[in-house]
Amino acid sequence: MHTPIVRSGIFLVGGLVSISFREGLNEFKNRMFGKFNKKLVRDERKTYVQIGVVFMIISIGLFVYAVTH
Repeated sequence: MHTPIVRSGIFLVGGLVSISFREGLNEFKNRMFGKFNKKLVRDERKTYVQIGVVFMIISIGLFVYAVTH
C-alpha cells in the first residue's frame, strides 16, 4: 500500500532534523547525560550529519521501492 511512502517521509524528516539541528541535539544529549549523573560531554555534531545522510539514503530507497511496486 502506501506504507513505504509514509516510512520514507519519516526517515526524510529524521534525516533533515538531525542535520539541521545537530547543535541542539548535541546539547540535549549532554543535558540528559547530566541528569543521569553521567559526565560524558562530547561533541558529536559530525556524527549527527552522518546519521542524517544515512536516513536520507534509506528514505530515497523506500520511496523508489514504493513507486516501483
